[in-house]
Amino acid sequence: MLKKYILGILLLLSGFALSQEQEKPIIPHIRLKTDSKKDHISLRWAVDEPLAWQKANKTGFQLKRYTLMRDGKLLPKPEEKDLGIFLPAQEKEWQKVVEKNDNAAIVAQSLFGESFEVEMGNPKDKLQGIVNKSQETEQRFAYALMAADLDFEVAKLAGWAYVDKDVKPNERYLYTVTINQKNVSGTIVMVEKGDAVASTSENTELPKPMDFIGIFKDKTVTLSWEYLQLRDTYTSYYVEKSENGSPFKPMGNLPVMNMNDSDGRQAQGMTYVDSLAQNNAKFSYRIRGKTIFGDYGPYSDAVSGEGKKSLEASPRISNFEISDDENITINWEFPQEAEKDIAFFELLHSETDLQNTYKVVKNKIPVNTRTLVTKSLAPSNYFKIQAIGKAGDKRESFSVLAQPNDTTPPETPIEFKGKIDSLGVAHLEWKANTEKDLEGYHIFRGIQKGEELVRLTPQAITKNKYEDKVVLENLNSKVYYYVTATDKRKNQSKPSLILELEKPDKVKPQAPVFTEYKLEEDGRITIKWLKSYSEDVALHQLYRQDKEGTDKNWKLIYETKDIQPDYSYTDKNVEADKSYVYYLLAIDKSKLKSDKSQEITLRSNSFEPKSVLTNLSGSANRNKNQIELLWKIEDKNVGEIVVYKQRGTEKPTLFGTLQGTTNFLEDKSVQTGNAYTYLLKPMLKNNQVAKTEKITIEY
Repeated sequence: MLKKYILGILLLLSGFALSQEQEKPIIPHIRLKTDSKKDHISLRWAVDEPLAWQKANKTGFQLKRYTLMRDGKLLPKPEEKDLGIFLPAQEKEWQKVVEKNDNAAIVAQSLFGESFEVEMGNPKDKLQGIVNKSQETEQRFAYALMAADLDFEVAKLAGWAYVDKDVKPNERYLYTVTINQKNVSGTIVMVEKGDAVASTSENTELPKPMDFIGIFKDKTVTLSWEYLQLRDTYTSYYVEKSENGSPFKPMGNLPVMNMNDSDGRQAQGMTYVDSLAQNNAKFSYRIRGKTIFGDYGPYSDAVSGEGKKSLEASPRISNFEISDDENITINWEFPQEAEKDIAFFELLHSETDLQNTYKVVKNKIPVNTRTLVTKSLAPSNYFKIQAIGKAGDKRESFSVLAQPNDTTPPETPIEFKGKIDSLGVAHLEWKANTEKDLEGYHIFRGIQKGEELVRLTPQAITKNKYEDKVVLENLNSKVYYYVTATDKRKNQSKPSLILELEKPDKVKPQAPVFTEYKLEEDGRITIKWLKSYSEDVALHQLYRQDKEGTDKNWKLIYETKDIQPDYSYTDKNVEADKSYVYYLLAIDKSKLKSDKSQEITLRSNSFEPKSVLTNLSGSANRNKNQIELLWKIEDKNVGEIVVYKQRGTEKPTLFGTLQGTTNFLEDKSVQTGNAYTYLLKPMLKNNQVAKTEKITIEY
């Protein structure tokens, strides 16, 4: 047996290519990828679930190849070739390489080790979702496939990879990997097969890493680059470093990988942090990606920069004074010996002292300055002094609050207006005041003309609108309001003009009455009714419910503002031989609704839909790689034809909508060996139901 390996792995920012399905599928699958070159095709596969993976390694994988095309033509019958059964190599073969190859050691320990331990690069760090001491099988699975992703030769030794050299440039192949079920024990492993189509390729150029940038700080640099777009190309990246123009050298033997994908979330970029030996020296970096087939891509563009010492000292505001003309003099302290590390000072201002509300109001203040004069910018002024380092870093002082005296009230609110709705809510609004020190507004209300109005708002409201609940059942028919504005020093404006609002009518109208109905022969339903006899009625509405359907909601199907003695309406949007329930509603000018009328239940007559598309025929045109349909239109009222398409026993999906005069269809989205069913539904301009035609074509 192989001895027990303790895996000391420094995991940077990593993630697996074939070894990383974020959500476990219900049925395990074999994931197969191919890489095409001029004279060979490389294949990599893996099972995406730990227990199935463990069983599959014991039974082995069966690889078959099917030649589908030759010289650009599809073969009548694919040519099958059995490429063999693939199992992990014997332990003695692993022993030859594990001492020199860490990836081989990881895979060997995963396959044959009595126990499996993972030692992290930093014992204090935790990588949730990857390392779980209580789930050893998952650890074996994850680290074995990660190591195989990093070394194609190790993947071949494990029975998870193959290079097909018996290929021709004029042929196209289908590769299929299945679990070998013909073993001694007879164990059946339920795993879905993996397959992929491939052919040789003259173009083997790999893409260059994108958006590679570096952010240099105090003896450190953060490198980042785009990851998501090249995720299916590169499994890992290698970082190289140059100091003061010297040749680039690899930063260790371990790759940078991504382990930030979790719970279905995909990381957009990758990040790598490196320490710098010193500041003010030029360092350059470049990266290149590596595929699961062992191929390295081109180098990225190099990024260069220098580390800059960060600021250690912070300014401190020591005093401020406010003059009668509202000028504010601010004094601060800053160590003189630290002036060499900064470029200038800045004055920051905020009205609230909340985070992210400060703005620069004076910049590029000389480094030897310790006092300045500024104007009051608001009723409440919060100030900070900020030092800007030569490297761009910043250090802020604590804030101070400066408030000038103020006895001037805001302007009186104007354009005061409002309305009381049918529910008794008074909606009030006015033009907003523009004072910078405005705190808000107060609303006053009275129920008798000439009486003193009472304030409704315990605290000032900030919006220039307000809603007040009015009791509609009181005897008074009107309500009176005015509004005042107040600033942050509690100075209050004069009242606005008094607003007089009339209460709405609360007597709901009488309901309309059904008089008769008629069930039409074509399935439509005609209903007649008498109007509401309330004098202020403004609107009549007719509602319908599908009594036999799953949706029991009432739907408004007709309304009219015309006032007539009686009404008639024909419901055309009904299905044949089906029950519907109807009721009426009246709404008056004050938006009050009547009670529901008495409900009536009616059942539509049965009728046959009209057949307007005849002589429907179709054929498979293999010269044009398409299916062609033809038909004849028997009715000039066809507005459009809705076409649905179904492949085999799949669910039909919308294929498209044709003009009503179109009598043919060509479908190029077809594949050999499938049966396609087409459903053609004519839509008539008069809303009459037409028969849907159906045809199935073998392709």
